[in-house]
Amino acid sequence: MNKLFSFLLVSLVCASAIAQPGNDVLRGPQNTLPDGVIDGVVVEDEVPVRSRVEYEYVRLADYAQSWRVFSRIDAREKVNTKLFYPYDYFMDDYNFPKSRQNINSNGWVRNQERWSLWTIIENHIILGDLTVFKVSSEENPLIEDGYQLKYPIVQKTKDDFFTDPKYRTSVSKMLSYGSKGPVMEVFNLVNQRNEQVLKSGNSFNEWLDSLLNSPDVQRDGDGISEWDELSRRDSSTLRASWESVGMNLPLREKDAVSYIKSQDITAYNIKEDWFFDKERSMLDKRIICIAPVGRFIYDADENNKNNADYTEVDRFKSFLGINRAGEVVDASGEPSQEQYVELEMFWLYFPQLRHVLVNYYVYNEQNDAYRMSYDDLFWKRMFSARMYKKTDQYDRSVEDYRYGVDALYEAEKFKETMRTWETDLWNY
Repeated sequence: MNKLFSFLLVSLVCASAIAQPGNDVLRGPQNTLPDGVIDGVVVEDEVPVRSRVEYEYVRLADYAQSWRVFSRIDAREKVNTKLFYPYDYFMDDYNFPKSRQNINSNGWVRNQERWSLWTIIENHIILGDLTVFKVSSEENPLIEDGYQLKYPIVQKTKDDFFTDPKYRTSVSKMLSYGSKGPVMEVFNLVNQRNEQVLKSGNSFNEWLDSLLNSPDVQRDGDGISEWDELSRRDSSTLRASWESVGMNLPLREKDAVSYIKSQDITAYNIKEDWFFDKERSMLDKRIICIAPVGRFIYDADENNKNNADYTEVDRFKSFLGINRAGEVVDASGEPSQEQYVELEMFWLYFPQLRHVLVNYYVYNEQNDAYRMSYDDLFWKRMFSARMYKKTDQYDRSVEDYRYGVDALYEAEKFKETMRTWETDLWNY
């Protein structure tokens, strides 16, 4: 009887854990629709919520040889398409959800069966399952050492994105990009000179009255100004603009903000350790952290473009996306001809990310019935990654001392050195 009671108690606890907020989202493939409709032969939503398989424990005494390696998983390589497809996109009126119940709103258009790696990351950052690490500190933004995971955006609970405005703002800037709206030419009514109307030190109502009563405001033949008509129709927009700018600054139209979608991600940078475990007698590789990579506008020196300094890039204001026609665009959706550089957007701790990836599946071109999780893909290293940095006395990237094809040869040379080291270990 006691054993039965204990079993029931454990079952209730497990069921309660699965029902906790944060675990109530769709995980894995789904094919059930309303009114008992099944999109397929079998019901695929019976896939249980899985847990990651822990890595083999490595004792310090068995940690015989190691190298730290940084590599890039590029979206342009066909073998990596499983990580970047299918694409998602956002409707024009979409805004980040204000509650968990709205996380699957229709404004965020996603594939029903599979998600790209970015879609998974974005979804679970919002749900509070992942900690975001900034690329640099606020005190010294010129040193981008975020791969050391020193600058987390701290969250107190998993619901902070919905309940904490400061946390929501910080995280939203990592998942979106934007720019200031154009200067609001206050309807060409002042002195016919297209002057910018500035914010004064008075209250909004006093400021508006002073403009309405200004002798410079044009009036039509009936003595009623265009300004009067517009202020009655859209004074809320004027008030929002007036409250958002600083003193003696021109009013602006609404800021342009876009949400980062999977098509905007060009690569993933990974930091991993390659090491030899004496107990298992094998050379192993483990990813420590991962960072999505995007395009950012930078101001290059016209006389020395090859040595341009990218460290002062504002990642929120200078991010460039890709529209559905495949064009590089800015936050307003306009095509951009600016020069850009590809940089990390933020870093994620990979062992934490594995908790999420284990319940999402990648496309299998051989058999739709066989499902492989993203965690399996990384574990089996079914991707192509080009090394761009390794353990170095001068903390240099390969491209700092090798260029073009020579940089690729240098990366391959390092890989061959490690393979040779392992082979020589067993030759006497």
